[in-house]
Amino acid sequence: MKAIWLADLYGSQKKLWLFALLSMLFLMLATSAAAIVTSLTFALCAAAGAAMLPAVNLEAAETSHWDRCTQALPCTRRQAVSVRYLEALAVVGAVWAYSTALFCAVAALGGWTWAVTRLLCAFVPAVGLLSAALCLGVTFRMGWAKGNIAFGVTVCVVGGSGGAASLLGVSDAGMGAFAGSWTVLTLPVIAGALFGAVWTLSIRWYEKREL
Repeated sequence: MKAIWLADLYGSQKKLWLFALLSMLFLMLATSAAAIVTSLTFALCAAAGAAMLPAVNLEAAETSHWDRCTQALPCTRRQAVSVRYLEALAVVGAVWAYSTALFCAVAALGGWTWAVTRLLCAFVPAVGLLSAALCLGVTFRMGWAKGNIAFGVTVCVVGGSGGAASLLGVSDAGMGAFAGSWTVLTLPVIAGALFGAVWTLSIRWYEKREL
C-alpha cells in the first residue's frame, strides 16, 4: 500500500503544483467577487478539482499497467482502492483548510458576514467529497476513460452553477437567508456519508473487475 502511495506521489508532483495554483486562483477570485453567488461558484470550482489528482493517478496506473504490477506486491485490491480515496481526502482537507483560513480572514476584515463564511466553508468540503466520490466511483466501476468524462461533467456543472443560479433567480438575498441557517453544516456530513458509501462500493467493484 505504501508503494502505491509513493508511486502516485512521485508521479503527480507536477500536477500537484498545477492543482495548488488553480485552487489558490479560484479561491482568491472567490474572495474578490462582489456577489455571494459568484464567490460560491469560484469556491466550488476549487473544491471540484479535488478529484483531479487521484483520477490522474488512476489513469497513469492503467495506461502504464502499474495496476497489474501492484498485484505482485503484498497489497490487496482493497488497499489499492483505499489509497486513492485517502489521497482524495487529503486533497479535500487541504483545500478546506486553506479556504477556511482565507474566508475567515476576509470575514474578520469585514469583507462579508460570518454567515456567508459558514456557508462557503460548508460547501467546499461537501462539493469536494461528492466530486471525488463520483469520479473515483465511475473510474473503479468502468475505467479511467469514463472517469475522465465524469470529472469533466462535474467541473462543467460546478462551473456553470453561478449562471444556473442567476437563471433560476437566486439572488444574494436568498443566499444570505440560506447562509444564516445552521442546516448548511449538515452538508459536509451528508457528503462524507456518501463518500464512504461509494468508497465501499468501489472496493467491491474493483475486487470483481478483470484487469
